[in-house]
Amino acid sequence: MSVIDILGEQEETLGTAEDLREEIIVESVQEELSGSLVKIEFETSLGLCRGYYHSGELGHEEINMDEDSISTLKLLFTAFNGVFVHQANRDWVEISLAEHISGLPEYKIYNRVVTGGAA
Repeated sequence: MSVIDILGEQEETLGTAEDLREEIIVESVQEELSGSLVKIEFETSLGLCRGYYHSGELGHEEINMDEDSISTLKLLFTAFNGVFVHQANRDWVEISLAEHISGLPEYKIYNRVVTGGAA
């Protein structure tokens, strides 16, 4: 009977607790200041959507979406009216619709890059 060493392979692929702490610290360095240009991506059932916004004091900024993303969102939501940073949780975006429904569609931000400060 032979013994298979699975644990050795898992250690190499999963990393260590120290690796995880380093990733968390790097992610938190990108701080949004008022006026920062922030590029974001979020994933829908039809693919990634990309856009950007300028961070503001009040929050709930409107996101300027690229043309392909607008087309994707219009396919998903016929009453698509825009995309905004979620006011209560900045890790999410909410889709504004022209028709009234209870609750707005929301997506978790997949990628966020702060590219500059106030000009």
